[in-house]
Amino acid sequence: MARYLIAATALPGHVLPMLAIAQHLVNQGHEVRVHTASQFRAQAEATGASFTPFEREIDFDYRDLDKRFPEHQRIASAHAQMCFGLKHFFADAMAAQHAGLCSILEDFEADAILVDTMFCGTFPLLLGKAREDRPAIVGIGISALPLSSCDTAFFGTALPPSATPEGQVRNKAINANLKQAMFGEVQRYFDTLLARSGLPALPDFFVDAMVKLPDLYLQLTAPSFEYPRSDLPASVHFVGPLLSPASRDFTPPDWWHELDDGRSVVLVTQGTLANQNPSQLIGPTLQALAGDKSILVIATTGGPVPPALTVNLPANARVVPFLPYDRLLPKLHAMVTNGGYGSVNHALSLGVPLVVAGTSEEKPEIAARVAWSGAGINLATGQPTARQVGDAVRKVLGNSTYRQRAAVLREDFACHRALTGVASALEALLQTSERAEMA
Repeated sequence: MARYLIAATALPGHVLPMLAIAQHLVNQGHEVRVHTASQFRAQAEATGASFTPFEREIDFDYRDLDKRFPEHQRIASAHAQMCFGLKHFFADAMAAQHAGLCSILEDFEADAILVDTMFCGTFPLLLGKAREDRPAIVGIGISALPLSSCDTAFFGTALPPSATPEGQVRNKAINANLKQAMFGEVQRYFDTLLARSGLPALPDFFVDAMVKLPDLYLQLTAPSFEYPRSDLPASVHFVGPLLSPASRDFTPPDWWHELDDGRSVVLVTQGTLANQNPSQLIGPTLQALAGDKSILVIATTGGPVPPALTVNLPANARVVPFLPYDRLLPKLHAMVTNGGYGSVNHALSLGVPLVVAGTSEEKPEIAARVAWSGAGINLATGQPTARQVGDAVRKVLGNSTYRQRAAVLREDFACHRALTGVASALEALLQTSERAEMA
């Protein structure tokens, strides 16, 4: 059996997929150590893994980010806010993350270190040590693949891919320009921090380095939901979507039987974090579909239901904090979402077509992939009007093409099992490493 060190950026969307992998590896008999913020200790230890918290300087609650970085909220430009976050939340954590890894490795001789895409603490190991002097390092792609390519436009533009000669000229120009014009300052910041530690500069654009530097990069989706790249590195593997675990002790609400009464069932969700303001997506959806006797709307808030949502709630709507996806999604005819990678993949794994409205973080890129795949509609806004939502939902429900395309993705997804794929890829990587050491 092997020893795995799993390190995760201290955000739920980063930690939870890594904990699912940890639990699977533990169940297989491997020894696993989890390294992230202290607030996730109980969840980490529940997987059967041991736990070591982050170094004190970066061991804080993600919900306190605004207090920890108050200047972030005073930045007017969304792009400038993003650059601030890349520098001061991700890059600045690199040295402490690296120190934490090195401290763990002193008494936990890991065969491999697994990290989420944005965990930067392995950069010093990858740049400063020969392969034989460090554990194997594996990146886990928890969101849309951000890797630059001659066949895709710059990640963040949400432009569709193009592999034609004209498209490749476009892609090359956009990629070169935006890497320097929009993120040159961030690139220099990473390189300056590395230089202070006596390390070389990153050999690629910092986002590309997160994918290309690890010995292996495992993307948590199927190939049909990612742009094809003729220059994809051999180290990148698609292992399929990481689905929510099967629920236990589920007590359905008293209206659960209504999901099977012949109406089209539509779920609307703003995810687990971007739900402080339900008027962004839940409100417009309830308003758009109110009174439609052919549709039953289910809204999940991810937390306490705001009183405003229960006032004059449409007769054809139900609002709850949470419902397990393994129980609810098989009953859906469509899903309205802000574009979280996990929920989008889960819906597509069941052939559920989508309406996506998200503008934060990488969500525009996820929405763009939904539209490109033909399995849904990208509203290209984070706060659509009720009319925009209503028109899109009725189009998805009324046009069988969307469900047909979602069904094609469902078939591809069914050929992959993420946890099995991750475990198999790790085993193959370690076997290759052993053969190289023996040669």
